[in-house]
Formats: sequence, structure tokens, C-alpha cells
Amino acid sequence: MKWIFFEATAPNKNNRLAFGISSELAPDPKALEWLDRQTSAGVRDISELEPAEGRKEDARMTELFLGKPEPVEKIENHRIREGLSDIPVRVYWPKITGEQADKELYPMIVFFHGGGWVCGNLELYNEICAMLANRSESIIISVDYRLAPEHKFPTPLNDCYAATKWAFENAKYLEGDQDTIVVAGDSAGGNLAAAVALMAKEKNGPLIAAQLLIYPVTDLTSDMTKYSKDKFGPSKEAMEWFGRYYVKSDSEMKNPLVSPAYGDLRGLPRAIVVTAECDPLREQDLEFAKKLEQSGVKTLLLDYPGMVHGFMQLPSFFPNGREAIERVAAEVKKIYVENEM
Repeated sequence: MKWIFFEATAPNKNNRLAFGISSELAPDPKALEWLDRQTSAGVRDISELEPAEGRKEDARMTELFLGKPEPVEKIENHRIREGLSDIPVRVYWPKITGEQADKELYPMIVFFHGGGWVCGNLELYNEICAMLANRSESIIISVDYRLAPEHKFPTPLNDCYAATKWAFENAKYLEGDQDTIVVAGDSAGGNLAAAVALMAKEKNGPLIAAQLLIYPVTDLTSDMTKYSKDKFGPSKEAMEWFGRYYVKSDSEMKNPLVSPAYGDLRGLPRAIVVTAECDPLREQDLEFAKKLEQSGVKTLLLDYPGMVHGFMQLPSFFPNGREAIERVAAEVKKIYVENEM
């Protein structure tokens, strides 16, 4: 059965021309507040910085909007051996009450953070991972994969694949359901999740039940000229900056493991794709969701009017971020129930 489903709240039609964005867009008031707060804080354009400075600026910007993570049942830090290196992972167990509190196994979500393969870390994703664990009643395995440019493609991807294998092989120890493993991530992390799903298909494992792709990068060759200097997501300049540091040469841009839009999507696990109206990546994400559906992949598209790239990472600031977490969590629980039947 092939299907694609769009769900979103009604868009806000105010402030269409604010900040020089297209008149076709309608940024939510919280999106405008988000941008104004960054401007007031003097947040710098990442494309003008070196990687080390970019990481600090990305963290400083994100911390302006982060809230206190909600309590979970427990958190453990582990290190996965991959070749001569260790991959740190942070594991969150959900805090559950009522009838579900004593269930024997939990779905597992292997989560890859965003940051253009150059930025991001486990700390900046504590809030979304804790909330997603509790709402989806799942074990979250947040992966601190190695970053570019010190570790270019395919090292970050190989780390994410190794972490997914580790989750599958250690499901019993973690109290996880080996049949309900979801690969997930936002932005570059969504790109890595889609690429891990492709790798797992090529390598005949590990078994992946679903891919949760949150405003992912799906095509590094996409023409983003009209998004030059865009403030509501990764601009043309930012995407060029990220791409330059992630891949070794332009010839890798069309590698399906770099740009999943070029891959053979047939036979992939079901997909949940989250998009934001004011995000420059939205166009390529809508195309990717369409290609998934046309390839026979059961696809749920959740498109949020008025939202910006990164909104789901910041549920304390964006009410729509909380709603999106609740929505995808409900889908994960449905998948788990289906696998148990």
C-alpha cells in the first residue's frame, strides 16, 4: 500500500514580507521572535566562520532557546568501538506510568543530531531526546558521531551505521525491541538517517522498522540560489560551507549516501518526514517524500506552516516543536504495536 499524508496547522498570514522573505511564506510569530532574539544576541553567519568558531556559534545560538530536559527513567553514556575509535552514545530510557510501565521491551530510536556534519553535540539534543523518549515510550540512543572537516564523508555516516548495528545487537541488554528500531535525525542528522537506511538495505541489515527524517538534507546538488542569505534555515552560503567541509570533492555530491535523493529508494523502511514552511530545505524534502512514496515506501509527511529549520529541536520555545514530537511519538508507538501483533 502506497500513501502520503499531509498534516499541519493553519498557516499564519501575517508578516509575509518581514525580513525580505518570499511573499508566499507566512512565518509564525514565534519564528519572527526566534529571528529577532538571534539578531539581538549578535549571532554570526556560520558561513563566515572557521569550523571551530562555527561550532561555538551554533551552540551559543541553540542555547538561547533550549529549556530544561524533562526527567526520564535513566540515562547512560556508552562508547561503541569502531575500528581504532570510540563512538560516544547517550541512552535515554523513558519514564512511563500506568499500564505501559511494566512492558518488557521498548522501541529503539537511534538519533543522529544536526549541525551540517560540522556542528552539534549530545548536550544540545538532551531536550528533544528526553521528550521523544517519554512521549514515544522508546529508548533513545543519541549518537555523538565524528564531525567534519576533521572526519569527512564517509566517517560520520559509518559511525551512525555502527551505532545502529550496536543497538540491534544489544537490544536485549538495553531492553529494546529488535524489531522496532527507528533511525532518526534532524537536518544533517536526517540525511545520515536516510543514508543509514540505504546502507542497511545494501548490507542486508540491521533490520530497520522506520526512518524519521526531520527537515533532512536530501540533495547537496540542489540549486539554492534563491535562498542566498536566508535567515530561516540553512542559506545557500551555509549549505555550501557545510558541503565543502563534509565531502572530499564535488564528485561525491551525487553519491546516494551523501545525497539520498539520488538513491534507489525501493524497499526502504516506512518514512516519517517532517518539514517546515519557511525552511530552505523544504522544497527538496517535499520532492524526497514524493520520491519515497512513488518508490512504494509508506510515507507520512508532516508539514508545519510558519515554522523554521530547527523548530523541533527547541520544544520549550516552539509550541509546534512540542506538537511535532508528540505526533511522531504517536507514530512510533503505532509501529511498535503493529510489530507486536
